[in-house]
Amino acid sequence: MAVVDERMPTTSLVFAHWTLHGDGRLTGRTTDVQLPPKELQVLRLLLGSGGVLMTKDHLLEQAWPQGEVAEESLTRCIYSLRKHLGADKTFIKTIYGRGYRFTCPVETETRMRAAGQVCLTCGRVSHG
Repeated sequence: MAVVDERMPTTSLVFAHWTLHGDGRLTGRTTDVQLPPKELQVLRLLLGSGGVLMTKDHLLEQAWPQGEVAEESLTRCIYSLRKHLGADKTFIKTIYGRGYRFTCPVETETRMRAAGQVCLTCGRVSHG
């Protein structure tokens, strides 16, 4: 039976001792949490900003593209992210009346992860 090992690249964002994995998990020294979709989206935007101010309007437009959303939703998202970060909550700095800035350097890490093995005879995929 011929088997092809399929590998898929995954990109993680690394800052301090934290890693935001491609699947939405945020891991730290003693933390491993699956972020809800909106928190994940907002954190990715902040991590990708390169330390530049992300305005409230921009974050709201990107994380809630369907339109009508209260600014309070963004505030709750930031509160929750800070709670997950614990002692490192100061990485998300509030620029009052304007938005937020991520203050810690961020690196990108790409790894290959096995998606599974495909049997060339029958087409079945086996994982791990």
